[in-house]
Amino acid sequence: MLVASPTLGELVLLGGGHAQVAVLRQFAMSPLPGLRLTLVTPNVHTPYSGMLPGYVEGKWSDRDLHLDLARLAQMANARLILDRASNIDANARRVHFLKRPSLPYDILSINIGGEPDIDSIMGARGNVIPVKPISQFQQKLDRMIAGSPPRRLSIIGGGAAGGELALSISRRWLNEFGQRPDISLFSRSERLLPQMGDAAANKLATALRAINCDLHLGQPVIRITKKSLTLEDGSIHEFDACFLVSAVAPASLIADSGLATDDQGFVVVSPTLQSRSHPEVFASGDIASLTPEQRPKAGVFAVRAGPVLGYNLRQYVLGGSLRKWRPQRYYLALIGTADGRAIAVRGKYASKSRFWLFLKHWIDRRWMARYSNLEMPPLPTPSRLSGINGAAYESKLSQESADPAFAAVRCLGCGSKTGHGTLANALNAATQFALAAGADPALMPDQNLEADSALLPPSPVGAEIVQTVDMLSQIITDPFRLGRIAATHALSDLYAANVTPVAALSIVNLAEARLDLQQHQLTQLLAGGILALADAGVRLVGGHTSEGGDLSVGFAATGWRHNTPAPLVIAESHQLILSKPLGTGVIMAGHMALRGKGASFVDAIEVMEQSNHVAAKIFNKHANGAAWMTDVTGFGLARHASNLATRAGFSGLAIAINSLPLIAGVEELLSAGIRSSLHGQNRGAIRYDCNVSSPHQLHRAEIAFDPQTSGGLLAILPVAKAASALASLQDSGHQAAIIGHLDASLSGLSLISSDNS
Repeated sequence: MLVASPTLGELVLLGGGHAQVAVLRQFAMSPLPGLRLTLVTPNVHTPYSGMLPGYVEGKWSDRDLHLDLARLAQMANARLILDRASNIDANARRVHFLKRPSLPYDILSINIGGEPDIDSIMGARGNVIPVKPISQFQQKLDRMIAGSPPRRLSIIGGGAAGGELALSISRRWLNEFGQRPDISLFSRSERLLPQMGDAAANKLATALRAINCDLHLGQPVIRITKKSLTLEDGSIHEFDACFLVSAVAPASLIADSGLATDDQGFVVVSPTLQSRSHPEVFASGDIASLTPEQRPKAGVFAVRAGPVLGYNLRQYVLGGSLRKWRPQRYYLALIGTADGRAIAVRGKYASKSRFWLFLKHWIDRRWMARYSNLEMPPLPTPSRLSGINGAAYESKLSQESADPAFAAVRCLGCGSKTGHGTLANALNAATQFALAAGADPALMPDQNLEADSALLPPSPVGAEIVQTVDMLSQIITDPFRLGRIAATHALSDLYAANVTPVAALSIVNLAEARLDLQQHQLTQLLAGGILALADAGVRLVGGHTSEGGDLSVGFAATGWRHNTPAPLVIAESHQLILSKPLGTGVIMAGHMALRGKGASFVDAIEVMEQSNHVAAKIFNKHANGAAWMTDVTGFGLARHASNLATRAGFSGLAIAINSLPLIAGVEELLSAGIRSSLHGQNRGAIRYDCNVSSPHQLHRAEIAFDPQTSGGLLAILPVAKAASALASLQDSGHQAAIIGHLDASLSGLSLISSDNS
């Protein structure tokens, strides 16, 4: 029997910096069978520092400035962990986090940049605006521009970044507010651009003086207050806002990592970009200190290190020879002056012209396009076996309910035993993590779950026993969050049935992998699931774990029901309330095809992680104990809503398209024709009338057939109670909406533009 290539090694990419995106692209273009990539980053977008001055000036938008790491990871088939690492244990080969289990690695590549060295100046913390991290600087700059713009600006840092910031912010103020700000630039160096030649420094000084920027050179800033800074000579300079563009400090997680560092605390690497103390650890960009050829902390070096880093990581895995990276001693630097020109610097040479700005923009746009204009190579559609699946078979199916087995991409969602040691170790590690995270010890699983059956707690007198089971394929690549979503998704059926869940069994199928990697995958899955169950007051009492084929995880949950909904009065008016926004199916389909946006992907994960526990309590409270509810999952809103109306005794219902809450980015994907592979079947399985006519509304109406994973609760409430329930949902953090009403005069589902019932 042939099996897929098992996972034999783990490469963890810590940080989404300039060098790391090149690594992702290399592995996307040429995968290495058996090697699993995992990208760890707190942000789904990574900025390109070379375009930051243009963003400040107003030439580039936020979208121009950032790369979408979710798309890059998807293209490279890399797991995406959206979290901030808290520590590295290089001796144990683990990356640690505050709120999730640690991540082991065979090879670690660090490209996390540096942190602003704020504490090097007394009083700077809280009184300055650091330019790094760029995302936080952007937010503060945008708020500043949207409000009352400060007049007096101080910039600390006499390098290229400080000079470009002064010039670009002066131009932005002139364009936005009609006048330039009063800018003062401070540097401890005797002249600007201390790492470049005199000619470059003179040209930058001339450009700064042309905007009436006051230069204060050769005097370090020793103290900063809320409105002023003090130089070493005792002079005090007042400001309305102060920007820090000075040298960076190493990230705090390096300090206790065990990695060899230089005097400043940066990771010391050899010309192969390997740690001098731990050869399985690679580092690049600002976090690295290259010996013996030290270079400035500039984005240009991270960009140029990327191809060598990708090559060496691959060679290290294969046991081959590594390439030495020798950065250029003399390189072309282009400094924008925000006047339609740029200064070109190479060694002692410096020149200023419009051509250099054109060249800078061309280089920047070309680099961004290399990592932004991504397309998933077309996948071959499965062989149809035309002799048995030809015209005769197709005539049985409508186009809307086409068999997804013949699709090139089959979307994942509501869709042999593992060794004893692997299971026992993973369960123990997951339990210990859950306890450390604050979970109730009474809800932790028994560490000996080898029995084929589980003993449930006795049911209360008069209660009904209700069970459900749900399973998910690998809709996201982060196993910890996948475990949380799977547990949340499974419990949702019980909440929709007015049931209090009490116990659950896990069902996990793992892909073939090296035992330690497989064990860690299982640890992450179980830890996420156990935490989600414990949050709901549910105990994991058993399960089954197997291996072979694709990863999948699910839970069978059991609970007690005391109350059932009372029959609805047909003569009364009843409204439909949805507790969560729609769109997880189309967003995941867009993500797989590299057509979606990383921000929408992150939003969809957060929606899927949100439990329906609170929503169920709110609905039941406003329905005097037991509401008519269903959870919106794989069959889509239209089918679930129609089934709910039928169970409640109504022949018809109307759903208002304009009232439906959607995850950001959904309408754009629907308009582009993106659909989940289950979409057509859901559409063909429901009888409905679509009473909308505009192209926009027709596209929007398609969301009614989008399959949801861990979707929201849909409830029926009397009109008199609906508004109050909606307010309670929104106050508790739900993106809820009243989306329609029941209608005894209708037969089936009617999709309408808006609801005036």
